[in-house]
Amino acid sequence: MHVRTRLAAAVAAIAVSVPLAAVGTAQAEPATPEVKREISIRGIEPRTNVFFAKGKVTPSYENRYATMQRKLKSANSWDNWKKFKTNGKSRYRKEIKALNRVGTICYRVKIGASGRFETSYSGRVCIKTSRG
Repeated sequence: MHVRTRLAAAVAAIAVSVPLAAVGTAQAEPATPEVKREISIRGIEPRTNVFFAKGKVTPSYENRYATMQRKLKSANSWDNWKKFKTNGKSRYRKEIKALNRVGTICYRVKIGASGRFETSYSGRVCIKTSRG
């Protein structure tokens, strides 16, 4: 049985949440805005059946750890898959794998909350495997 793989990128738009200030009494405390990092992601196939996810983190996230998550297209939740480190320019490139059977698997990048930033996620990159 031959198995074909195809890389399909579906990048979700990152919604920027804007904190709303409520009109209240004089005792209201100023809100400290939490900001999400922007994580770009795209899939590349430099050779047949070899796949990478690559992208950039903004604002600067140099030489720090991030987590690659994956899930089956039909699954309900994301699983932490591999931990990796960004380079000196806040960029990353991580090899991702296709399924050994027919189906679709998706990957995304997660960076945990730190300082004034809340937990941030990239869009998704999916690899579809079909009978060939």
